[in-house]
Amino acid sequence: MLRNLSIACLALTSIGVAQAFTSPKGYLTAEAASNHNYMLFSKYEMYWQAIDKTQIGAGTKVMREVAWRRDGTGASSAFAARTMTNWEMSIGKANYGLHNSVDISKNALAGTFKQVVKPTTLNVIDISAPPTTAPAPWTTVVKFDTPFIYDGADALLWEVRYSTNTLSTNYSFDATTGGNYAYTTSTATKLGSACTVRGNTSPISWSTQWRNYGTGFSIYHGTIANLPLNSPAFLWIDFADANLSVPVACTTIHALPTIVLPLGVSDASGSLAAAEFPLPYVQSAVGANLYGQVWAFDPGRQSGLPMSFSDGARWTIPADPTTPHDVVRNYRYKTTSTSTTTISGPWTGGLITRFQ
Repeated sequence: MLRNLSIACLALTSIGVAQAFTSPKGYLTAEAASNHNYMLFSKYEMYWQAIDKTQIGAGTKVMREVAWRRDGTGASSAFAARTMTNWEMSIGKANYGLHNSVDISKNALAGTFKQVVKPTTLNVIDISAPPTTAPAPWTTVVKFDTPFIYDGADALLWEVRYSTNTLSTNYSFDATTGGNYAYTTSTATKLGSACTVRGNTSPISWSTQWRNYGTGFSIYHGTIANLPLNSPAFLWIDFADANLSVPVACTTIHALPTIVLPLGVSDASGSLAAAEFPLPYVQSAVGANLYGQVWAFDPGRQSGLPMSFSDGARWTIPADPTTPHDVVRNYRYKTTSTSTTTISGPWTGGLITRFQ
């Protein structure tokens, strides 16, 4: 009994000790080869997210603090002290291959996302002068309000949010190399013509891509316009071009509903916002063609099916990315309260982030 109790105490002690590690791993005492300036630059609002698979299988870690290292070589008067309000941080886990760059709130695995820093005021120091020693110091350090226990079973996801930054100039942190999008892409070839909804002068329009992340696929579509107003819309996906002309349909049907993706409900102007739909990776599918077509309920159609169809699309699934990547980052931000939200990512490479 005493022996079992001692073993249990040792196990709890080992889990309870916050051992320092970096994301991506390997940079506790060494600087990375690049820098990145965006995380603390936006004047009004920033959502910043990183997903790191270098920690998978590395065991359980307790995290009570986060820190970022300033860039080791850069120097600029732009890197001045600043204050962010409503600064908060959350951590979770992610399936690295099933990625959503448009709605990054969907990247955390269900039940894993936890706020570790409640909204607070964050002050960061002036780093205008270059550091005098290498590696550069950890200049931004934040204690957690609530610890996070990471089990290493899935990719590590962390996210920072804030609003009302006192400066809008860059603030440079140490980072791994990267910059290219973390996927290969194939823009669809369009097929046939789209229906024109009653009351519109232009047909339904959409653009779409197939993305290959190397460990997962996704279908991306840009804004879909000229749909029936306030109407449920769907994407049909098929393995062959149906090329079906029927009198009750307003255009040729190129994709039958072999796979059906609900897209949501169009707004009062007949539009649907851009979206991304992660899909499992199937290596044997690379190079194959798939076919898609959007449709929405259209009760205003005078005859035939109460459905308005877009033109068809043919995707060729692209080859895997040629450069392996272990960390990706996504962000969206506003520079003013009235500006358009910028969505960017996923990009390869990440900030050198220390947890302990």
